[in-house]
Amino acid sequence: MFSTVGIVTKPNDPLSEKTAKELCQHIESKGIHVIKERNKIDSGTDLIIAIGGDGTLLNTARSVVDKNIPMVGINLGRLGFLADIKVDDMKSAMDQVLAGVFTEEKRFLLSCEIDGDSAGKHYLAFNDVVIHRKERLRMIEFDVYIDDSFINTQRADGLIIATPTGSTAYSLSSGGPIMHPGIEAIGIVSICPHTMSHRPLIVPSNKEITVKIRDVEEGVNISFDGHDSFHLKSDQTIKIKQHINFVNLLHPEDYDYFQILRNKLHWGGKF
Repeated sequence: MFSTVGIVTKPNDPLSEKTAKELCQHIESKGIHVIKERNKIDSGTDLIIAIGGDGTLLNTARSVVDKNIPMVGINLGRLGFLADIKVDDMKSAMDQVLAGVFTEEKRFLLSCEIDGDSAGKHYLAFNDVVIHRKERLRMIEFDVYIDDSFINTQRADGLIIATPTGSTAYSLSSGGPIMHPGIEAIGIVSICPHTMSHRPLIVPSNKEITVKIRDVEEGVNISFDGHDSFHLKSDQTIKIKQHINFVNLLHPEDYDYFQILRNKLHWGGKF
């Protein structure tokens, strides 16, 4: 099924480079061509293997989502939500995947446009789009709309717009719900709202969410998956919707999302 495989490593990480070299030799021994330079990965690549952790896979996914290349994640540390294959198991797991024995799932990203940017320019987020105060303790004020319908005006430390993938990241620590990755929905979670009646809201993924910043006296930033942070100006409008293309994640056949939740969140563990 796979004749050309691209391998992406965590930048400036010797362990990631060492692991990639070992895996590269293993894959090439099967007669499969391996691309080691990220900038040479194109639509002719059949599979991408991200070696590092969830962050490495997130960064890679944003850059290749429109090329429709399936991805696999090798985790160098603790078990990840996305990069779920451990280094000790990577050769046997990749043998299964390369032989066509795997579980496949589609996950969507968010596409964000900021009023005042270049026409047609958009930013992608696999986990979340976060609007947050820059430094001071003062709350920020913003209006929220869904498909042009006014929802509310909020005063809070910020707002998280999360995909199901991102529901176990910043959204979870801010009181948001866990969404199964198979659900096509978007989570809207306030960060420390002034009014406790502002509760997390889940909407269908075909809805467009608009946030209008009202008060930027102390500075407001927007970030995508914790990266690419930009300053927002007074009355600036942000539009967020589901990206048109999906990321195809491949997992070993015995992949169990709920097992990962139990391990990561220590469900059922003894105190």
